[in-house]
Amino acid sequence: MSNPISLTAKLRLLPEVDLQQGLEAISQFCADMRSELGCGFAHAMQEASDPRSVILWEQYRDAEAQQAHFAAEHTQAFIESGITELVSVSEGTLISTDYLGAQS
Repeated sequence: MSNPISLTAKLRLLPEVDLQQGLEAISQFCADMRSELGCGFAHAMQEASDPRSVILWEQYRDAEAQQAHFAAEHTQAFIESGITELVSVSEGTLISTDYLGAQS
């Protein structure tokens, strides 16, 4: 069994995009990602030092699920909306997962 793939993507809302509307669109995009069969999680964090910068943290079951994410209609629609620029992407495997599901 392959290890899940974790992605971190930094996005920046374009200056002409209303901040609140942009954040709502990103929040909806995360909800859409979470509906994907192979998505373990999708979260967005607004940076305190730059409110127009958002970090997406996503995890996919495997490479096939990751590829399905990028091919998904909602992903293509978000990209084509042109409300953000992609600043950076990091891909890796979680090495510390003891906190996941640790709530009692």
